[in-house]
Amino acid sequence: MPPIAIRLARTQEDYAGCEELSRTIWGAAERNVVPRELLLTMQLNGGIVQGAWLPDATIVGFVFGFLGDRDGRRRLCSHQLGVLPAYRGTGLGVQLKLAQAEEARRRGLELITWTFDPLEARNAYINLHRLGAIARRYDRDHYGVMDDDLNRGLATDRLEAEWWLMKPRSVPAAGPPVVMLGVDGQGDPRRLNFDLQGASRAFIAVPRDFQAIKLQSMELAKRWRTETRAAFEAALADGLIAVDFQRDGVYVMQRLASED
Repeated sequence: MPPIAIRLARTQEDYAGCEELSRTIWGAAERNVVPRELLLTMQLNGGIVQGAWLPDATIVGFVFGFLGDRDGRRRLCSHQLGVLPAYRGTGLGVQLKLAQAEEARRRGLELITWTFDPLEARNAYINLHRLGAIARRYDRDHYGVMDDDLNRGLATDRLEAEWWLMKPRSVPAAGPPVVMLGVDGQGDPRRLNFDLQGASRAFIAVPRDFQAIKLQSMELAKRWRTETRAAFEAALADGLIAVDFQRDGVYVMQRLASED
């Protein structure tokens, strides 16, 4: 890859590039395009807007978040991260998140949050395994009906990632896990064991490529949404939270100490 510079947006051209990139990536749903005026206003009022530029000033990725507050705790609410298709799989998305975290630390923030579809294995792996975020909030149909290619036809259930910038990563729990949800030979979800009494950790499997499942069968995709929703809600209600995601497509749910 050519050298890429990741930095804060500074000029009108920078903000316009971020807007145009969001249109390129999510153009099927115009509502996902964030105007440059709004990006500028957020950056001037505590938000963080960063881009990834080639030496010729072509923008190939961006990430932005705005300041939020919940239960008296300040946080950076990271709303969008996008990378052009040619640069996906290169680690650029992770580099953008790391740059976001560094800037957040510089501003005295300890927590970054964002939502993600629990059925998108690639995102789950980056969020929980590569970055070390956790997830303990599951929201049914978080955004309501959406008509872009990634979300069309399904309830927009989301997990909320919590990225604690000043805390060490969770230590793996001891003991065998309860396998709550698996994948059968036909690619269907297979409910195995929702009895979590005394369990310190549990496994929830998801498809490796959920978008391929959607193309194959929307009915199968809906079954996956229903079954994973039931598994996550049962695990979270019992005090287990998502602390990792394995490459083979399995969430690691774990019971944490009260201070975590």
